[in-house]
Amino acid sequence: MRGIPTLIVLALATVLALPAAADEGLLGERVPTATQDIQPISDPALDAMRGRFVTGAGQVLYFGVEMLSTWHSPDGRVLSGSALLSFDFSKGTPQVSFVPTVSIVQGSSGGVLVDTSHRTIDASGLDNVSGIEQGIQIVGDFNNAGNSTELHLTNTLPTGAGNGVGANTALSMDGANASAALQADGMAVTLGIDDQGSLRQMIRGDASGNGAVLQTVALLGDGHDVSNQLRITLVQPMQGSSQLLQQSVAQALGQLKGIGGH
Repeated sequence: MRGIPTLIVLALATVLALPAAADEGLLGERVPTATQDIQPISDPALDAMRGRFVTGAGQVLYFGVEMLSTWHSPDGRVLSGSALLSFDFSKGTPQVSFVPTVSIVQGSSGGVLVDTSHRTIDASGLDNVSGIEQGIQIVGDFNNAGNSTELHLTNTLPTGAGNGVGANTALSMDGANASAALQADGMAVTLGIDDQGSLRQMIRGDASGNGAVLQTVALLGDGHDVSNQLRITLVQPMQGSSQLLQQSVAQALGQLKGIGGH
């Protein structure tokens, strides 16, 4: 798939503007957001640095993006969609893997879905955002909704990383739908229930190098519990002590401050 190299460059350049959380078992503590050595730098300098992230030797052994969306509806249905896109560079030739999974399970809560014919949400403007976007729009009562995004930095390769691109998958049942897809210009996980709303997670790009990482929630109904979770894993060889790696990551992320898009 020719668009995959463009997608990984987009993802690296965009998501590294996010707050970082170090794997506690490997780095000892949460990566600090600033150190005494970090100083503000000019906009021209930031522009020239976009997408360049270096710690130690700057070698990336593995890069992975995992999306998970879940939806518990008041009538007992549980929808889920996930996708894992990974690039393993540790063996010389890049190993690319894409694993999509979707499910819709009917429970027995006995609840009902409310009539939403008098409720509307306009989310059209969100599709024009570049950079990092997290949006929640709710026109209902007693709902729980959340978006979370994490960047994990480690020197240990994940186990079980595969080499193969699975087929895009989609499922529909009684007005509910779930899909996970990889295209030449992006990757997306989407959940929806007719007249009740939708969840979406997406990494997308275009030929000019612009792109976005999106997490959006739009709910019209009552009593829904939904969440989007995005986890980015970056593996690099250990350079010196764990404290040195923490400081190097903190400095790089500090220099990237403010690149989240407009």
